[in-house]
Amino acid sequence: MVSIERMRVDAMAAFEAAVEAVRPENLVPAQISRSGDNRMVGGEPLPEVSGRRVVMSIGKAAPGLAGAWQKAMPGWADEILVLTPHGVPVPPEVETAATILRGAHPYPDADGEASTRRLLEIAEGLGANDLLVVLLSGGGSALMAAPEEGLALADVHATTKALLKAGAPITEVNTVRRQLLAAAGGGLARAAHPALVRTLILSDVLGDPLPDIASGPTVASPTTAADALAVLDRFGLLGAIPGPVVSFLENAKIRPTDARSWMGTTSTSILGNNRTAIEAAAAELAARGYSAEAAAGYLEGEASKRGRELAARAREEECSAPSAVVIGGETTVTVRGSGRGGRNQELALAAAIELEGADSTVILAAGTDGVDGLSENAGAVVDPTTIDRLQKIGIDAREALDYNDSGTALAAAGDAIHTGPTGTNVCDLTIVLSARTREGKGRD
Repeated sequence: MVSIERMRVDAMAAFEAAVEAVRPENLVPAQISRSGDNRMVGGEPLPEVSGRRVVMSIGKAAPGLAGAWQKAMPGWADEILVLTPHGVPVPPEVETAATILRGAHPYPDADGEASTRRLLEIAEGLGANDLLVVLLSGGGSALMAAPEEGLALADVHATTKALLKAGAPITEVNTVRRQLLAAAGGGLARAAHPALVRTLILSDVLGDPLPDIASGPTVASPTTAADALAVLDRFGLLGAIPGPVVSFLENAKIRPTDARSWMGTTSTSILGNNRTAIEAAAAELAARGYSAEAAAGYLEGEASKRGRELAARAREEECSAPSAVVIGGETTVTVRGSGRGGRNQELALAAAIELEGADSTVILAAGTDGVDGLSENAGAVVDPTTIDRLQKIGIDAREALDYNDSGTALAAAGDAIHTGPTGTNVCDLTIVLSARTREGKGRD
């Protein structure tokens, strides 16, 4: 019989395999090779230039990406800059070789603004004989916090917070941020023009739409101020955000559409993404004896609703052997209370409520970056005993869910996953394991 304890261990092993597959030290070397005298990066020749060679590594995975680049291309860069969130560890070899800049996530701060101004200043100093390599990962939108002229950091902070609290998907959030941030929507590449710009991306956005990954600092924005206003209106926020933001957008005080003047000097490659992690997790589960499926679609929408749906489906499923489904995605949370948690823990707690009284089912939901919302946890792994364990220590799971306090409840139950920052970021993974056979019993 496949025990719940074993299934929990297997789910965690699959999550760890997924994270390992998208670590920069594993992805970057695979993209760098030689073809004759040319150094190939992402299948394209890395341009040879007579001037400066600058590397800017930006995002939650920035230290790892910079370190992997240093190891694969020793001595290549004239200057390396790393912009990453406060608290994300930096390897000693990167600390020694690079300028380390900091900013906040998910809400921008003054350090992020100053750091972005520094990046833009260096980019503006590049010329036609120079090359800028941008190593980009998730979290860049919040980190690159310098607002457009006429706006203050407080305006961007309040607008970002309002959108996230309203449960806006990341594509909608970035439709607004691309208009408000100086480095977004191609702003960094425009600043570097006429230098060549080569971007390598560890994607944290489903489907890899380039303008949405870190708000697209080296690609043109496909949306306008009118689109940003439409997003704010759709979420009922036009009266809730700072007046200068609405005025800025209404007056169309945005960057001119000038892609033709700089896009010819840029190119972009994807290093890894959510699909990379999904397939690694599914392969690990298959090796552990499960009939494993790497789901084709993505998990989006309200986290608690998706958790209930997955659990309801799992408790009704009957299979001839232990089965596993790995789903990538990024859900959202409409904040009603002031508890501690995040979208993965919210999904997991809602699933646990639905699983109460079921048998032989385990559900894991976690962020590949090791961070879930404003909590210290990456996510959680739950099973049919979770609610009983909470009840025994006096915690009402439904009340915790209503108060958006999933993190507190799941930590108390012993179901929270705590990894610390993983050094990578490709959205979230949800793993559903079931050993409910047609005879109603688990089996080896």
